[in-house]
Amino acid sequence: MAKCNFSIAFSGSAEELIEKARKAITGAGGQFFGDASTGEFSLSTFVGEISGNYNAASMKLEIEIMDKPLFISCSRIKEELEKYLQGF
Repeated sequence: MAKCNFSIAFSGSAEELIEKARKAITGAGGQFFGDASTGEFSLSTFVGEISGNYNAASMKLEIEIMDKPLFISCSRIKEELEKYLQGF
């Protein structure tokens, strides 16, 4: 069962958005599998692992967080993603 579900609107290309996310996650030592429409990711943080999946359609990135550290809120994860992906 998902721990969080949220969406982030974007106005640019889904391919560019997903490529930016892929580079950020793999650059931080995480794993990223998928394409411009759907996929999954995982990333270890100093307080535990965050993993989830995404679906990009109709100018929205739908994100489902499947696992996260207890100490990190869903709103914090969304806020950080929005900050990083700003401009798309």
